[in-house]
Amino acid sequence: MSVTRREALRWAMGFGVGIAGAPTLATIARAGATPAPPVASSSAAGAAGTATRSSADALASARADLRILVEKRALKTDDPWVLMHAVLPLGPDARHGAEPVLDYVARNWIEMVPAGGKSYPHFPLNIEAHPNHFLQIMYERGVPPNRTLPIKGGATITRADLSAGAKALFTAATQGDELAWTVSVLSADLKPGSDRFENAEGRAFTVSALIEAELQAAEGGYGDTFAAMKGAKPYGRSALQTYACNGTHVVDGLLDALAHGYRDNQLLERTRNLIQAALFRLGPEVKLIDEAIGAAGTPQAKLNADAAKLQFLGHSLEMAAVARTRKIYEPTASEQAALHGAERELAAIAHRLTTSYDLDGLARQVPRAYRVILGDASHALHAVEPPLA
Repeated sequence: MSVTRREALRWAMGFGVGIAGAPTLATIARAGATPAPPVASSSAAGAAGTATRSSADALASARADLRILVEKRALKTDDPWVLMHAVLPLGPDARHGAEPVLDYVARNWIEMVPAGGKSYPHFPLNIEAHPNHFLQIMYERGVPPNRTLPIKGGATITRADLSAGAKALFTAATQGDELAWTVSVLSADLKPGSDRFENAEGRAFTVSALIEAELQAAEGGYGDTFAAMKGAKPYGRSALQTYACNGTHVVDGLLDALAHGYRDNQLLERTRNLIQAALFRLGPEVKLIDEAIGAAGTPQAKLNADAAKLQFLGHSLEMAAVARTRKIYEPTASEQAALHGAERELAAIAHRLTTSYDLDGLARQVPRAYRVILGDASHALHAVEPPLA
């Protein structure tokens, strides 16, 4: 896999264009395939009970279909990015063939990077796509610091060694919208008030400053969404869609920082404002995807739109579940209704992906798009598979 740094940071964003650009994708959608299950909607009478039942049914359906994508497809690949995403819903004991995914990925892709007279273990950016992405997955799934990982040449390191590398190799060039994974890791290791660290070059940073940089990037990206919420402008494409995974990751590090005790600069209040904006997007963004990507009605356009919605809805539901579970944000009644609608939409998309498209053909013809679908299916399964901490 040969990509530039910019492509590595943005490759998932807008991948639907890559699918539609493939000349043979008209064969991907199967004519006469099993239709998606009907999407239930609540009525004014009995809305609460109907919504609860339909949401529970949708989640059960989504879990079943997403598990097919993750367990029968993602785990069968040799792609490190896909495999590490599968660890999110399946946990650190997930296996690739005869060995744990963590061991397989570490042994084949960790590199030792010299810096400041020492060498530190590190996943290359063109493999993990975002700085400290794979390490953040390990933290999220509770991989302990003393967990040993094999590397090239027969040596071993620990997860703690990767954490030391995250600090030593950190660079101020990391953009604010790409800080989420690093903030998640470092806010877990360094507590508020004792959050200063130095990289291998001796340059000092604080986790608090990184949190503020991520927060400002998130607020900047959501600027047009805030305006749309107030009725000041129509909802449409903005800087937010240029962020990783349609802007859905930029809040993640803030949720982790709050869970780890950080509160400076009104972090809680500002993060809650961002969550409200993220939930506001649920309907308008899906409509935008359908209009911008799926309007042609061709098989490839339909696949493009479903893939883009899988990414957006899976990540959005994941974020909302984390915020609620950690008691950072409790959705209003209208927001909860939007979340239930998103769950039903996700269930329908997951069913179409497992029954109505030739994913084997997609894997052969557009492997990059195939791998993105599997990574996004992993996020979606993580969102709907309880418990989510």
